[in-house]
Amino acid sequence: MRAAVLHGFGDLRVDEVPDPQVGPDDVLIDVTRVQPSVTECMLVAGARIALHRRLAEALAAGPVRFGGHEFCGVVGAVGDRVRRYRPGDRVTAVETLTCGHCVACRHDRSDACVRPEFVGFTRPGALAERVVVPERAVVPVPAGVSATAAAAVQPLAGALHAHALASVAPGETVLVLGAGVMGLLAVQVARRGNAGLVAVSGRNPAKLALARRFGADLVVDATGTGADGTDPVLAAILDATGGVGADVVIETAGGSPRLGLSGVATLDLAARCARRGGRVVGVSVPPEDVPVPLGLFRERAVSLLHPRSGAGGYSPSGSVFAHALRLVARADVDVESLVTHHLTGVESIVEAVRITSDKAAHGAINPAQVRVGVDWGRS
Repeated sequence: MRAAVLHGFGDLRVDEVPDPQVGPDDVLIDVTRVQPSVTECMLVAGARIALHRRLAEALAAGPVRFGGHEFCGVVGAVGDRVRRYRPGDRVTAVETLTCGHCVACRHDRSDACVRPEFVGFTRPGALAERVVVPERAVVPVPAGVSATAAAAVQPLAGALHAHALASVAPGETVLVLGAGVMGLLAVQVARRGNAGLVAVSGRNPAKLALARRFGADLVVDATGTGADGTDPVLAAILDATGGVGADVVIETAGGSPRLGLSGVATLDLAARCARRGGRVVGVSVPPEDVPVPLGLFRERAVSLLHPRSGAGGYSPSGSVFAHALRLVARADVDVESLVTHHLTGVESIVEAVRITSDKAAHGAINPAQVRVGVDWGRS
């Protein structure tokens, strides 16, 4: 089959690779749609973020199958011990695979697993024609969810984790810094959660218009400075809250300026926009050595939080992935409008990575999606 292979940082190719082997507890998925995540694109370029060292060590030994944890597909085959899925089922899968054996996993704290694996990062992912994942990682896609939306649901799961971690109480003010895909999803989740005033800042008029459509009460153009030299976002949120600041700030805009992101300035801004004793949830992926204004956080007693990855769960009745898919099926959250670039064929993966690596230059919101198999519609 064909799959993305990283031959060195900055050198991603689509090569012929061996077909994946299906173990007794595995599910083989024929990929329908896949999108390279911003994090994957940063790692392909050699950015020193989380998992960079592991990837560098793997590349030292030769080319590496890399990327593809945001995808959906159709079950092609199952292992002998698989009971919940059969060929033809429409599915996606979570990216974080816990070991199931360490002390944390044995005590039902899979979020603290000491030996997790990551689809597309530490094991082959879905930037390929087919992918194999353990049955426990597979999530069924309900009727009414398109392949486009199903492949884009992982960032929505991240937005749900961020909202849950922030423990947004009824009526609290939520400010979202950044109107990219994560910011726009955070706006929708906050609007349908407990939030009172929902504010968002960004620099792109089209994205800010989407934020208004998604229910933001206050939309702030983050370009330039105020008449007195103050930051326009800080001035707007203080004005809207009587000088108090936001209860919760969701920071989604930080990261490499080469990818059209805001560097580290938004983390400092988040601390200033939060009220005393407020919470900042860092959703963006900063460099390993990013300077954090801890003194400012300490002075204002602002908590800095980071959401966990993976499906996780807050209820015994389902995972965050399953909940995200239900939100899409009920049309409570619009994911599909964020997908602006559609490519066809596995050979287009390299182009999708190029577009996603500089979304601002290409007018993209969501990562570029690649149609690998036949779309299944909404039925």
